[in-house]
Amino acid sequence: MTYIKKRQQALHDKAKKVFSEKKPPNRRKSIRERCLNCSGWSYKEVTDCEFKDCPLYPYRSGQGKQNAKARAKAIKEYCLWCVNGQRGEMLNCQSIDCELWPYRKSKVERPIKMESLVKKEHMGTLSEAKN
Repeated sequence: MTYIKKRQQALHDKAKKVFSEKKPPNRRKSIRERCLNCSGWSYKEVTDCEFKDCPLYPYRSGQGKQNAKARAKAIKEYCLWCVNGQRGEMLNCQSIDCELWPYRKSKVERPIKMESLVKKEHMGTLSEAKN
């Protein structure tokens, strides 16, 4: 095994251990930390951020009314940008030190779809009730 492969495996194992032992910060705090990391840990730089086209820009301060689904979408867009639009790379991301890493695959609440058979039975019951 090459040094790079060993290092990647060690980092991956470390991430599993860290995230299994303690709960990662929520999305809002993770975005805030990512922005601080990007700006060299300068709060002033985060406040005066010039990258208005960044998907995380509206959420950088961690304050104000923020939609959880929109935050999740912004994280996915940022992760996709980070890997040059390659979804497979995003899902297999090795950057476990990134604050957004735990949320790259996360799913926002999705509506439950009725199975076609149940839906057909339900529709049949409704049509019988009308007659």
